[in-house]
Order: sequence, then C-alpha cells, then structure tokens
Amino acid sequence: MPESVLINNNINQSKFSNNIIVKLFKEYLYTFSLYSRQIASTAVLLLIVRYLSIYDFGLFSSYKNIATFCLIFANLDFANYILVSSKTRVKEIKLKISLFIINAILLVIIISICSTLFKLANHFLFFLVLLRTFLDITFWGLILPYFQAARKFNTIASINIIYSSCILIIAVISYFFKFSLVKFLLLNIGIGFINVLQFSYSAKINYSLVFPYIKRFIKMLDNSIWGYMGSTITDYIYAQISSLYVAIFLPKESAALYFAAFTIGSLVSLFAAAQIQKMLPEMINNSTESIKKILKKNLFFVWTILLGILLVLAISGRFILKLVYGQEYYMNAYPILIIFIISNILITNGGIFGAYLTAIGKQVLKVKMKIETSIITLICLCLLHKLGIYGAVISLLISSIYVSIRYTLCSIKLLNATNT
Repeated sequence: MPESVLINNNINQSKFSNNIIVKLFKEYLYTFSLYSRQIASTAVLLLIVRYLSIYDFGLFSSYKNIATFCLIFANLDFANYILVSSKTRVKEIKLKISLFIINAILLVIIISICSTLFKLANHFLFFLVLLRTFLDITFWGLILPYFQAARKFNTIASINIIYSSCILIIAVISYFFKFSLVKFLLLNIGIGFINVLQFSYSAKINYSLVFPYIKRFIKMLDNSIWGYMGSTITDYIYAQISSLYVAIFLPKESAALYFAAFTIGSLVSLFAAAQIQKMLPEMINNSTESIKKILKKNLFFVWTILLGILLVLAISGRFILKLVYGQEYYMNAYPILIIFIISNILITNGGIFGAYLTAIGKQVLKVKMKIETSIITLICLCLLHKLGIYGAVISLLISSIYVSIRYTLCSIKLLNATNT
C-alpha cells in the first residue's frame, strides 16, 4: 500500500477518534459539571472539618440539615412542575421561574425571622447557613427548568464548573488561613450571589414583572401543582427525618459522625440526580417503547457505577474516612457509611422509576407511596431510637427498601398497562 494512503488512513482514524472524544465530552459535560459541583461542595466540608472542632462541625452540619429541610417549602418539586406543566415552552417556563424564585426569597426572610424565636446556639451562624443553602441549592434547582427546556445543558455546565472551582478555591484558602465559619460562609455567599447573576442573565429572567402582574402570574398555575407539593413534602419527610432526628436530638459529636458518613454517602445520589435531570425531558410526550429504552439504559449505567462504588468503600471505607477527615474518630463512621451507600443505591433505583411517573403526569401516585414510607420511617425510629445514630440509619435503610420496591412495581404496572 502506498505511503500516502497509509498517511491518509492514519489522519482519518485520528479525526474519527477526535470526533468521538469531542462527542462524548459534549454529551457528558453536564453530568461532569454536576459531579464537579457536588465534589467541590463535598471537598469544602472535608477541608473545613480538618481544622474545625468536632463540636463545631457537628453544629454546622446540623444547621445545614435544618436549613435544607426548611427550604423544601421554597421548592416543593416546583422545578419538575414548571417543566411538565409548561410542556417545555421556554417563555412560559421563564415566567413561572421568576414567580417561584421571588416566593423562595420571601420564604428565606420569613424563616430567618422565625428562627429568632427558637433556642439556637448561634442565630447568626444559622442565618448564614440558611442563605448559603438557598444560593447553593434552592435557587439552582428553581432555575434549572429553563436550561432543560432550552436544552442548554452545556451552558449550565460551564456555569456550574466555574462556580465549583470558585467555592473550592475558597475552601482551600479557608483551610490554609484557618478562617472562622463566619468568614468562610460570607465568602461562599458572595460567590453564590455572583452565581445567581450568571444564571439569571443567561436565562434572561425578568423578576421585576412578578409584583406588578402577580395575579396574572398566579393564574398560570394549575391544580396539578398540589401533587408535586405533596410528593416532595412526603419525600423529604421519609428521606430527611432520620437526619433531622440526629441534628436535633443527638449530641453534636454523634451528629458529626453521622454527617461525616452522610457527606461521602450522598455522593452516590449524584449519579441519580444527573441522569434523572437529563432523562426527564426525554420521557415527556414520548412513546412507551422509547421510555422503556431510556429506563433500561439509565438503570444499567447507574447500577454499574454505584455497585462499583459500594465495592470500593466496602474494602477501603475506613482508610478513606481517616484520610478524608484526618482524625481516627471518624473511622467509627464506617458501618454507617456502608448502610448509607446501600440506602442511596435503592433510593436511586426508585428515583429513576419515579422520574417516569413524573413525566407521565402521575406525580400524585408518588404522594401515597411516600406517605406510607414516612410512616414506616417514623415507626422504625420509635422502635430503634435507643440505638442512637444506628437507629437512624437502619430506619433510613428500611424505608429505602420499601420506596424502591413500590416505585418499581408501580411503574412496571403502568408501562405494561400502556402496552395493552
């Protein structure tokens, strides 16, 4: 074969390989950005815990958990409601987003005022944690539907990566200079406000229209929103009640151990979040056969990754806990960590089938199943409360098994009924 032909073949093969790499990069850039965001958030905790006392870390983790629970009322699955009820119409989605974000800001103000009525170790610290949680989680969740509907996943991915890099830099600086929690939180809040401006400008959200036309905005909402609200409230109750129990009732040293395992274990759910956010718009108004293919593809991908993570942590979990947190005390979180991982795998499985129920407008079915799960969680906590943190994680595991089975069987039944 002539040398020129071989050279051309090599060039073509190189171009083909490069095209595959570029295609894979573009396809999974958004997923990578979610990982970078979560990894950065986790790295923040892992860095500050290395110089905070066990009590201070327990206090911060407890306040963060309480703030997250309070802010569920700012986003009762409104993101999915906006996306589904608007049938991915971008203009309508932007109007609804502005309404719900204004509602969330008002709720932050109300929670801040009401918190002064309760006996907290540090009211100002709680306010800072609340504001940081809103900027880091709630706002991002509410504005997400625009980027989903407009299919601008690469845009939101770029903003996520920039934001993740910034909070990671802040964490490193805070670690080396041993910043107090207040200074650390103020820096994060500053970056959070910049992130809000980036997202709002990119999505071109006009918040000033809400108050002059508030009645017109409210009329855009329909009764289906109650299904989303009920589903989310019950979801948080069964998913967070164990954490709230630890944050409120157990000693802060025990809470530090619990949330140390929780922080690493929650990384597992990141895979589900990325996949569900991408697959939900694909399933809306799609055929049953296409939906089945989407479900199978995502289930295979998620289970493969998560079982691999479980195997790694089962073998080297104690070493990872010591390496990450820098104190032997946190090695005691190993059994809790393994239970968390198993629970999150089951929740992930249920979450994928739950996305199907949301996509076909059967959100109300999830409410009933989550109420059942919440009752089971409460009963387990009452029976196992003497076990302390182990009672909390075992209660979570039992409820995870139940909700995963219920979601799976319900979705399969609906899929089979659609075929017939």
